[in-house]
Amino acid sequence: MSTLHLAATTLVTLALLLTALSLHVSRLRLRYRQTWGDGGHKELATAIRTHGNTLEQGSLFGLLLLAHAQLPDAPFSALAAVCAVFLLARLLYCAGAFTRRLPWRQAAHAVTLLAQLTASGLLARATWTA
Repeated sequence: MSTLHLAATTLVTLALLLTALSLHVSRLRLRYRQTWGDGGHKELATAIRTHGNTLEQGSLFGLLLLAHAQLPDAPFSALAAVCAVFLLARLLYCAGAFTRRLPWRQAAHAVTLLAQLTASGLLARATWTA
């Protein structure tokens, strides 16, 4: 598998997660007849924020992956591990948000940031040592 295939696989997985989260928000908007904002419904507020947070974090990580895919000497094994950790962290974040388990969300956020920093470091190293 190439770095480009790894990036594509990770991005497809993120896209599927974001689509599922978006559909969940839409379903709750229909249930509560709320077209804008959360209308004071905690369940809808959680769904909106979980979708937004995943989009925010996934966008940065996706850009880092696309940059890695352009480099001929990107470290594949390390990047594959970072992608797996990032995806697992986002799933843990969603689970923690929907079950209201703050420690899960906090741990997932910390791991997400660590994965982003690691991907940034790998990119910087691959760029500056090429």
